[in-house]
Amino acid sequence: MKYIIYVIKYIQTSLFGRLGWLLAAQVSLKGSKVSPSPGLGPGSDLVSSFSSRPGSDLVSSLSSRPGSDTGSGPGFRPSVDLSSSPCSGPSPDLVASLSSRPSSNLVSCLSSDPSPKTGHLLLKAASFGSPLDDDSNVSPKSFKSRFPFFKFVRGLLKLGAYALGLLILLGLGLGLFIEPVKVFAPVSPTVLDANGRILYSTLAADGQWLWPVSLGEMGYWAPKIAVAAEDKRFYAHLGVDPLALIRATWQNLTALKIVSGASTITAQTVRLLNPGPRTLTRKIDEFVKALKLESELSKDQILELYLNLAPFGGNIKGVGAASYAYFQKKPADLSLAESATLIAILKNPSLYRPDRQPELAKGRRDLILTRLAKKGVIALAEKDLAVKEPLTATRKAIPKAAPHFAELVLKANPRDWLLGGPDYQGLATSLNLAFQKKLEFRLNQALAPYPERIAGAGALIEVATGRIVAYVGNARPLGPEGSVDCVKGRRSPGSTLKPFVYLEALAKGLLAPASLLADTPLGLDGQAPRNFDRRYRGPVSVQKALADSLNAPAVRVTRLLGPETTKDVLSRAGFLVASDRDYGDSLVLGGSEVSLFELLRAYAALARGGPDRQITAGAAVFIDPNEQQKSTDALTDLFEPGASWLINQILSQPNRWPYGLAGDGLAFKTGTSPGNRDAWLAIYNPTYAAVLWLGDPSGARYPDLSGFNALAAAGVLYFRDLGAKASFPPAPPAVETYLACPLSGEPKGPFCPEGIWAYRLKDKAKTRPCPLHVRQNGAMKINWPQDLALFMSPSAVSGAKSPTIVSPAPGSVIWGTASGLSLPLKSEGAVGVVYWFLDGEFVAVAGPGRVPTLPLTPGRRRLSLVDSRDRVAYSEFTVLRPKVKTLVPILKSSS
Repeated sequence: MKYIIYVIKYIQTSLFGRLGWLLAAQVSLKGSKVSPSPGLGPGSDLVSSFSSRPGSDLVSSLSSRPGSDTGSGPGFRPSVDLSSSPCSGPSPDLVASLSSRPSSNLVSCLSSDPSPKTGHLLLKAASFGSPLDDDSNVSPKSFKSRFPFFKFVRGLLKLGAYALGLLILLGLGLGLFIEPVKVFAPVSPTVLDANGRILYSTLAADGQWLWPVSLGEMGYWAPKIAVAAEDKRFYAHLGVDPLALIRATWQNLTALKIVSGASTITAQTVRLLNPGPRTLTRKIDEFVKALKLESELSKDQILELYLNLAPFGGNIKGVGAASYAYFQKKPADLSLAESATLIAILKNPSLYRPDRQPELAKGRRDLILTRLAKKGVIALAEKDLAVKEPLTATRKAIPKAAPHFAELVLKANPRDWLLGGPDYQGLATSLNLAFQKKLEFRLNQALAPYPERIAGAGALIEVATGRIVAYVGNARPLGPEGSVDCVKGRRSPGSTLKPFVYLEALAKGLLAPASLLADTPLGLDGQAPRNFDRRYRGPVSVQKALADSLNAPAVRVTRLLGPETTKDVLSRAGFLVASDRDYGDSLVLGGSEVSLFELLRAYAALARGGPDRQITAGAAVFIDPNEQQKSTDALTDLFEPGASWLINQILSQPNRWPYGLAGDGLAFKTGTSPGNRDAWLAIYNPTYAAVLWLGDPSGARYPDLSGFNALAAAGVLYFRDLGAKASFPPAPPAVETYLACPLSGEPKGPFCPEGIWAYRLKDKAKTRPCPLHVRQNGAMKINWPQDLALFMSPSAVSGAKSPTIVSPAPGSVIWGTASGLSLPLKSEGAVGVVYWFLDGEFVAVAGPGRVPTLPLTPGRRRLSLVDSRDRVAYSEFTVLRPKVKTLVPILKSSS
């Protein structure tokens, strides 16, 4: 039924039903030099002549001629029986028949009647009473005798019109039986960034560059110019243009060679979808399939398909790829001249390539612009400006940004990369190209002091969504290991797993941030690990042990939890820990291997306060094929929220950063694997989380490589580049404050000399008073745990006087210096090991003969000490801000 409607519509629009008669009438009238008739109007336009006169004038005009009352006579001889014509009334009398019909019906009836009889009627009516050169009326018989050539042409045109109509009917009829046109073509696998720009692309399966775009994304000019230049009657024909076919046939016959074609945009689209040799059989097949394609797609869909498949020189197909390749723009951003340049290429892609034949391309462009101006498609002023625009098209490289990220995404998200298929316009990812370039820059800065064999990698994600914002698989792509995506590698994490072990101890109420731990080699069965600086600090708080990444306290916490619980904790956090392997104490120090993404996911969960979310490259774009079956919105709590907040507070202390880099609300943890093979930095705030890595991809050692020295500055500067300042939220309801002993971390007892406010989890932390400070024989004494007591065993000094602090002296005023302020801590009269406290917080421990130093910030300070005989000394002093700007000192070492 659909095809029948098309045929009726085609007949009504007179594309072939009356084409022969009207063309023949025009030829006859022009050939006979028919002058305007007072009865019919201009003889050159029969229909308009009839239409321009009211029905009464027409009838009176005919009636005024001799023989009009009988339909005969020298002026007018009907050679047909009007009673059999669809336009005739019941009366055979011509005048009566015509006068009984309105003029509008008469004209439409005569002009739409395909019968030969009506055709004769129109021709004879057109010549009725028309004076010729000799100003005498000529009968139809004498007209035929004087102009036999026009009779031949008229017959030839009638025959051609009928043949064309038969061809179209045949094509539409065959369309009922042939299969739908296969509208597909291989496209280039493409990855888009968060703003829809092409990030990375590879060749299509047929070796071409093809980036499909919708018709709306092609801009204003390219589709309009393509129709005007390639197929001006595109929106009028049904896939085959009869006038173009007749014109091409006549030109080819008269030239005795192929000088013109009649392919429409629809037919060219069919050819592009089904490439093959140019033969007559294929030409007919193209016409038939063009009619079929017109019945399946709208005109705009066909035009969009054509402009996406058309060749633009070399291995470039479609305006999307051509616009990027020649102008580095989206098609919608092209100017009038640039759009005309692209359409100019379609005439002959090898001849009019602007990068190879700029003069020919410009000449073709200007010709198209001139024709557009003559046809009124563009204004003359627009044409003049466009012609003056220089030709700037050059072939540029295809975008290849973030190659490791793009390859990971394409592999994890397989697609049938075909025109019209899912995501055929590219995979829309969450990667921000600006953030990507900044990360590459900071990693290259961090790599500058190291040899070429040391590579760098990193990734940044949104904490709230888990989506990747930046991904650098290898910051040195030109080095010997440049093709290796180091993000996917599994390496020793160093100290980066410590926060998750401490977090579990806090969540179980076994410890609080102020709780006392022993940083000593004693009591660990002779297997005590050494700290990064090869020193032990004696008594330290949980907060101090984690902030300074001390190894011996971390091992003690692991033993406090037990090896199986420790493995379960890390497995729950997303790390692949072998359950059947006995890691011993090494698990918390980097004995297992992890990937950068495992660290990134765990630290992002920590930044959220416990909830987990898988890392993706977009709303439904995965980085792991196994994750595609899991819901991206399913959240589980990896960690207890209160314990997560406590860890975030410890890791975001401003005094952990080097002078000049403090603040910004950032939490961080560094790590250095055994043998200095890997340097890690995990850095985050409530908005973003990032993990950076440096190391040799082959696993070789490099003595000067450490997480803090190599990456701390790069990490904080990168977050400053992003403008990502955010503070962690206030303490959740599960966290409370309490007055604690600064030495033991337990609630302050009656014999504790001082108290500090500290955090702990409600209903989980210990509530017994401090057990260290006791009174024996009327004197204050510290009851140290055994491992600390052995480590700090004093050498007896008889007759020792009470200790006093001599530096900084009590009541002194100290000015800062341009390089910062770091003062030696000196005392007199102290016995054995001395513990120093600044503003109630433990800051240093020193054995006999050792003088520690303490960095100080401006303000009023209170310093105190406790020696091995539990004797206390105090000193209050003031530090003033320097009058000149200070410089950033060399970064201190940590791990």
